[in-house]
Amino acid sequence: MDIPPVGSTATQTSQLNNALGQDDFIELFLTQLRAQDPLEPVNNQDFLAQMAQFSLLESNRVSNEELASLRALVEANQGIGLIGKVAETQSGGQLVVGEVISVGFETTGTVVSLKVTDASGEEFFLNELPVSQLTRVYNDEN
Repeated sequence: MDIPPVGSTATQTSQLNNALGQDDFIELFLTQLRAQDPLEPVNNQDFLAQMAQFSLLESNRVSNEELASLRALVEANQGIGLIGKVAETQSGGQLVVGEVISVGFETTGTVVSLKVTDASGEEFFLNELPVSQLTRVYNDEN
């Protein structure tokens, strides 16, 4: 008999948690109400507790959406402030320094383009570099 690795159970659990949402909760709740014994209906306290859980679930969902929107807005504002600044990042195992010449907004987050001049004076560009990969940002005067 094969025994699945320990990590697979955690993965399956997280996939299940991500798969269950508001609609699933409502469906389970309505199924429970339809299937209850008419001679012994759901206790009012249990019913109220389930409604409170549902309200909390919906409130958490809305809060998470709002926080994600706020995070994206803050990251976009920070990205715009980087234009014209000098930034450092790691590329190919080496420290690369260049000027931020543009900012883009992807679904994964804010990205920048750096104009880099190498030791021989050749210019090249690092495009679609996530802001999180910048290790240092400073004014051009420094």
